[in-house]
Amino acid sequence: MCTVLLRFAPGDARPLRFAAVRDEFVDRAWDSPAPYWGDRLLGGRDRVAGGTWLAVDPDRPAVAAVLNGVRRPPPQDGVRPSRGALPLAALRGHPLPEPAQLARFDGFHLVLGTVDAVRVWSWDGDTLHEQSLPAGDQVIVNAGVGAAGAPVVAALHTVAGHDDWVRLLASDTVLVERVFAGRRYASTSTSLVTLEPTGVRYEFNPTPRDPSGWAPVRLS
Repeated sequence: MCTVLLRFAPGDARPLRFAAVRDEFVDRAWDSPAPYWGDRLLGGRDRVAGGTWLAVDPDRPAVAAVLNGVRRPPPQDGVRPSRGALPLAALRGHPLPEPAQLARFDGFHLVLGTVDAVRVWSWDGDTLHEQSLPAGDQVIVNAGVGAAGAPVVAALHTVAGHDDWVRLLASDTVLVERVFAGRRYASTSTSLVTLEPTGVRYEFNPTPRDPSGWAPVRLS
């Protein structure tokens, strides 16, 4: 279960704090954040499909992330498109795929945050739902906005400064580790993005349970 935790405070010095936990099979190869896609967009790269789970536009500034939703049977003509292209498209201002193409995707929740707004598009395989999130604390999981358990929501409400975000992102409240059919599935990285009107701070940790693993991502 991937998780996005955010605090949206339009008009404040730091209008958006955006934290993300990526959960994945640990044997699926990936690369730490960098500008892999021929422009200024930064994010971790999934080596299997070439997309990302979270990306940042340091110039706008903006952040986008995708959480997997319901898995659907593969289409008769092959494999479904990768959802990892969606955060990149959102940051580039591209519209979501047309209905015929969208119908090929597994479910997802696409989150786009700026200093002025946070929008979420949720696709369940039948219906696309769009919403703008109000100011305040929000938790988004694979089941959607507001579907997280009470402990996660309560923990987010106690977060004040940067060190509190770091502690929460290293805790069992948001991190997972399981085994499915002999494959280890776990929280493989955490990200913390802070948007300000004049710029962005992007931090990344490839060892989520070790708070010393945090490092800033170079923006240029």
